[in-house]
Amino acid sequence: MLSAHRSGIVNWAAAGSLTILLCSCSNLKAPNTLYISYAVDDSSFRDDAPRIQSRIDNYTKAFQSSYPETRLVFITYPSSKFVQQIEADSKLNLGPDLIITDYNTARELLKRNLTRILPDKQYFQALYGSRFQWVTNTTGEYTFAPWVLDTQIACFNNANVKESPSTIQELENLSASGSKIGLSSDPANLIWTAGSKGAMAEISSLGNQVESKQRFPAIRGWLEWLRKAALYNNIDFYDNPRDLAKNLQNNKLDWSTCWGLEIDNLKSKMGNTLSVAALPNGLKSKASPPTFLYGFALGRNSSKSQRETALKFIKTTVNTVSQRKLQLSETGLLAANQNVSIPPQSSNQLNALETSFNEQNYYYEKEWPGVVRWFEEKDAEESPSRYSQLSSTFAEFTNGYLGINETMKILKRTEGN
Repeated sequence: MLSAHRSGIVNWAAAGSLTILLCSCSNLKAPNTLYISYAVDDSSFRDDAPRIQSRIDNYTKAFQSSYPETRLVFITYPSSKFVQQIEADSKLNLGPDLIITDYNTARELLKRNLTRILPDKQYFQALYGSRFQWVTNTTGEYTFAPWVLDTQIACFNNANVKESPSTIQELENLSASGSKIGLSSDPANLIWTAGSKGAMAEISSLGNQVESKQRFPAIRGWLEWLRKAALYNNIDFYDNPRDLAKNLQNNKLDWSTCWGLEIDNLKSKMGNTLSVAALPNGLKSKASPPTFLYGFALGRNSSKSQRETALKFIKTTVNTVSQRKLQLSETGLLAANQNVSIPPQSSNQLNALETSFNEQNYYYEKEWPGVVRWFEEKDAEESPSRYSQLSSTFAEFTNGYLGINETMKILKRTEGN
């Protein structure tokens, strides 16, 4: 997860909570201070924090140089407790002024009345246009300020693989030639193959609970391809997607899926042997790489001056000048601002990211809401996490434990049937 960390930060493990930090101040919230919260993955807190610190420092230079009198205090929380901690702090009137998070979390925070709608609708409309209409409410006001996009691509060792396959058929051929291929059975990391096999519309219909008597032939065809891929000696499926990058940099894999956020770290380990490309399409359909949107939400406990400062922080960070510099720095992330126009041909990395988002992910704009509902749906009281169930199912399917018919039954199971 994208999150912030810098000198003066209160680490959740060291200080416990925002409450402890703020209660140590004489006026609870000190003047000329902006309190910013974000989450870091529980399992990789120590490893991720230094990289995150560097990213956030680079991305917020414009604000820090323009408003040096404002003290930024970043507070990290483990992602598993992030929403609950924000809620606990907010009940004590000690919630953060600004929250850096992904959109799904921002949506949950708004649902719990822990954040506020962004003012100045026209300003944000000029930045985003129709690109992120789904982060607005019924009156067109923004509930969240998009900042950067992290999209899924292919990473490979160019010393062993000269050119990334453009189709999944070529991916099979690459494996057959002796190259080691890494895929993840995690649903969000595997869903790109559903697009390549033409199954996104059927998966979306399941999430939308569309009444149908069809047998979902495209989903079955997708599963048949996954089973065939699992049978290849040189294609391995990993439950934990983090293992893909680790094995690629350790030369145990030649080609794997990866994320834009992982590129910098992979470059530091692999140097010039790292290359990136868009994920392979199918013969008749495009790959469907997911994209995670990160940005800013306004906390509910800010004073008038803190709210104004929080808005300055947002506008200084998402304006066209700042976003263009972010894009040119080749961080592995795409700028959310629609006015940033840089020819993707200017670098292979940017071309891969742009293709992933604009040509592949965006192609399934109508299908994604249903697919997300399919991921998130509560299947039953005794099994509240649909995503966990899907994770187990795909892991057991790709390791051979579950057959195609058994897997089909689980994938088709929704609240409505």
